[in-house]
Amino acid sequence: MDANLKAAIADKFRNTSLGFVRIRNNLNVNHLTDNETEGLLRRIILSTPLQDIVTKGKNHYFKCLEHNTVLTVNSYTFTIITAKIIGKKESVF
Repeated sequence: MDANLKAAIADKFRNTSLGFVRIRNNLNVNHLTDNETEGLLRRIILSTPLQDIVTKGKNHYFKCLEHNTVLTVNSYTFTIITAKIIGKKESVF
């Protein structure tokens, strides 16, 4: 992963409305709109250090300790497959 690819993912990632619902549930931020969720995901991607991004098979894994979150992003479509809270923090926002 390099900085250009990371920036491209932050700029071009996508998801469906149902995907945003699933992500909001997983991150415990149900009060956010789709646009606010998209902004949060963009901040998570951009704040993840390059050394904490791992590519395995067809997915990129963004482990962002600042937001206590792991995002799984499809490397071909830039679709965010899932988001999970790591550790004991209750919410990322």
